[in-house]
Amino acid sequence: MQMAGGKRKIAALAFLAILAALAWYTLDPGRIRLVVMILLGGFALRIALVAKVAQDEQEAESSR
Repeated sequence: MQMAGGKRKIAALAFLAILAALAWYTLDPGRIRLVVMILLGGFALRIALVAKVAQDEQEAESSR
């Protein structure tokens, strides 16, 4: 089972959103919840940036 690149990125971001929601409601407010949210946000940012770089590379190859 293989997913297209765009669908795969959306699935990864949706999974991170679900994890963030679960962490928000199950962890007590404090330092641990903050660290978990920062880590999940960092992963989401990395996914978004890698998606943009891959899109730019595809556009560059198609314009050649």
